[in-house]
Amino acid sequence: MSELGGRRMPALHGVGDGARESADRAAGAAGEGFAPSALSFRSVLFDEVSSTNDEVKRAIDAGEAEGLVVRALRQSGGYGRQGRVWASPEGGLYCSLLLRPQVTPAVLPTLSLVVGMAVRRAVAALVDASAAGAVRIKWPNDVVVDRDVLHDARACAVGLDLAAQNHGHERFSDPNLTAFSQNTSSPVSASLKHRVQPRFCARGDADDTSSDAFASFSKLCGISCEAQGGGVCVGVGVNVVPPAERPDVGGKNEAAYVLDLAPEADFAFGGASRAIDRVFDEFLAAFASLYGRWQRDGFAPLLDEYNAWASLTGREVTIEGRDGSPIAAGTVVRVDACGRLVLRSHDGTEVPIASGEAHVR
Repeated sequence: MSELGGRRMPALHGVGDGARESADRAAGAAGEGFAPSALSFRSVLFDEVSSTNDEVKRAIDAGEAEGLVVRALRQSGGYGRQGRVWASPEGGLYCSLLLRPQVTPAVLPTLSLVVGMAVRRAVAALVDASAAGAVRIKWPNDVVVDRDVLHDARACAVGLDLAAQNHGHERFSDPNLTAFSQNTSSPVSASLKHRVQPRFCARGDADDTSSDAFASFSKLCGISCEAQGGGVCVGVGVNVVPPAERPDVGGKNEAAYVLDLAPEADFAFGGASRAIDRVFDEFLAAFASLYGRWQRDGFAPLLDEYNAWASLTGREVTIEGRDGSPIAAGTVVRVDACGRLVLRSHDGTEVPIASGEAHVR
């Protein structure tokens, strides 16, 4: 292996057996002929770097083969798409992949969408069904938690739990039910208190979900893709373990964390390191399968899955350029086979958008 950032780094591990088995199971369950990619990962781990992206870009310039993954517990100068700074405290998965995809230039822009699909698959594999349904992909480069979906699914789960608890017993009237649920010694109350999770809310306002100023999303993951000297550096940052003091980033930029979605999962009790490793292994397994299919067949065969979990479909959005200038506005219809966001304008015209930042109105 070449030197990274002036230090020789040994390969610590590749995709573990458990992660590879996860990829195989996912491929079989899909029933779509997905074959695990031949891509072999070699990961290295730093306590702290300025940016894992910088390490991978140096490795690309040095001629390192595809499959290198650089991780760090912390980043002092992490950045995402369009150079935006990432806060990278301990507790997140911060990694960058060195790829040399053999695809046409027209297909390459869809790589970030494939990475988003892999992150969504990874998180969904680790949390329960109600939380998994709320994990969505936000075009072009984020994975988010839809707070409204999560709230509704968990409210339904609590209702089913309450019905199961009360099965065969006299039905409580509403006042009695309220008093009963406030009795902390009640097993049902304890179940409700344990299972109901607070909704991820912009500005902490649990009742204000109708304002167009703030989307009902909390950011779980950011993705960046940079072409560099015949290779591509893919940066991935996933919020896994919430810090003791959660940062107040305000409004629509509120963070979501994997462990908030899976507080009772087995990996949630093994410490931060184990939780982050589990997310990492699941991500590599999911990405290996998707990347192989994408290189072979392009983005079109993955389109239905992407649109099934797209967070913006049906929403009114404005698209802004890098400088903040407006590009287009309309209702999101879908993402197309070229990876473009298709908007329907007020006159019914469909307009495909190849790049930009989508803001929910």
